[in-house]
Amino acid sequence: MERNIICLWICALLIAYPVVHGDQETSVRSPVGEKLPSLLKMNNDFAFQLYKKLLEMPDHQSKNIFFSPFSVSMALSEMTLGAGGETKQQLLNGIGYNSSLFSTEEMHQLFHSILEDLDQRIGVDVDTGTALYVSNTLKPNPEFFQKMKEFYHSEGFVVDFGIKETIDQINTYVKDKTHGKIDKTVEELRADTVMFLLTYIYFNGKWDLPFNPNKTSEDHFHVDANTTVPVQMMQQSEFLKVHFDRDLSAKVISLDYNDSFSMILALPDKSITDLENGVTRQVMEKWRRSLIKRKVDIYLPKVSLKTSYCLKDILSAMGMTDMFTAEADFSEISKDRMMVSKVTHKASLDIDEEGTTASAVTTVEFSRMSHQTLDLRFDHPFMIFIVDQKNDNILFFGKVANPAE
Repeated sequence: MERNIICLWICALLIAYPVVHGDQETSVRSPVGEKLPSLLKMNNDFAFQLYKKLLEMPDHQSKNIFFSPFSVSMALSEMTLGAGGETKQQLLNGIGYNSSLFSTEEMHQLFHSILEDLDQRIGVDVDTGTALYVSNTLKPNPEFFQKMKEFYHSEGFVVDFGIKETIDQINTYVKDKTHGKIDKTVEELRADTVMFLLTYIYFNGKWDLPFNPNKTSEDHFHVDANTTVPVQMMQQSEFLKVHFDRDLSAKVISLDYNDSFSMILALPDKSITDLENGVTRQVMEKWRRSLIKRKVDIYLPKVSLKTSYCLKDILSAMGMTDMFTAEADFSEISKDRMMVSKVTHKASLDIDEEGTTASAVTTVEFSRMSHQTLDLRFDHPFMIFIVDQKNDNILFFGKVANPAE
């Protein structure tokens, strides 16, 4: 029999907050808005570091890559609320935290302000949030869950991880939040799971200048020098914002969504490897400043892809090691000793004549302590970013290596 999900804050912790996403009852107590650019630079630097780590995975040089760095960095930031000692320091170092720019308290306040801002956007459909599933056998620290609610709009549920209904509950939750784009977040859970944290983001934006479906036709995409695949190639001729990066020999174009967000596409003249090695947050910022409008014939393939990554080895390689071992310190969550057993990330991307739909979910599974991420023809691999025009926050990041894959 399916167990009823119990509101963590009310029934388990007796904290009098309604668990409604977007609740305005708690607010940031100190003005830190002027420090927001520093947090966004931190997040975007992390985005490029994570992308390069994903490139190092076996066979990923020739594979599609797509993920939400914002979802991952938010999840890791949330984890610092419950971590202590070296575990906390490794998490902070891993996401690029600099104590000279803002305190950890201000970091959480800044994430909160981003969530508040995204929640109020009009013109595009964007939704992001957090959920915590906690074992009915765990003795939690109320302060951790209160801060998760206050800073990250987290919803909370007390569950039995030993029954299949909990897996169904998690999958249904994410499927609903991502409008069906991610329908199976978790296949199974360890028997000793005591907490499951997830962050999700959903984006749906319509082009300012949509493509005419009547101009879409079958074309070829050159995966490499020896391989081509058929694609449905969209086409339009418009005045669009473009830039040519001579240093990286790449053409850059910005396709806007309702004057609110943009998709930035970077097409290398030759190999995408040099572009991947050379692009950084600073390069992206230069692109944004250098874009100018000119008449462009653009050819862009329709894309529909899904990705899935296990981030345990990647995050360990970025210095976040202790949380996966018996050295893990999550004493701010509970006195019960626990460690992270799995970190996964799933994302989806759909590009068509009307616009773009993108979604992602990052999950962190905690278990009891064990002993032991011009003619512009996009007919060869290119990079892709979905960014907030307001502040350059990179919401999604990736590479289309084979749109037919």
